[in-house]
Amino acid sequence: MLLQQPTAAGLRPPHVSDEVRAAIILFASLLDEQQGRWYAGLESLLRGRGGDRQIAELLHLDPHTVAKGRQQLLAREVERDRVRRVGGGRQRVENKRPPLSMPSTSGGSPRRLATP
Repeated sequence: MLLQQPTAAGLRPPHVSDEVRAAIILFASLLDEQQGRWYAGLESLLRGRGGDRQIAELLHLDPHTVAKGRQQLLAREVERDRVRRVGGGRQRVENKRPPLSMPSTSGGSPRRLATP
């Protein structure tokens, strides 16, 4: 048996085999950023107390990321159309830097290079 059965006191954190750990890591690696966060949150819910830390260590995530995924699932804040919120992510280089202006010449016409 891979997972322990629930006890009368509630769910105990499951003890999983190395095969199941490898499968969890493989599956999580196939997901995008948002799906991976939700999956980590779901696995954390299944483990109960300390689940955020356990899954964060297993998947090499920050525990806050796992907690955020868990909270999003519980609050049903799942937006399927986007990976990041509007305005999230890195700014495009074109928006970050002002365009380079060409230096003006005294005559108003572009300078030509002498050709040999």
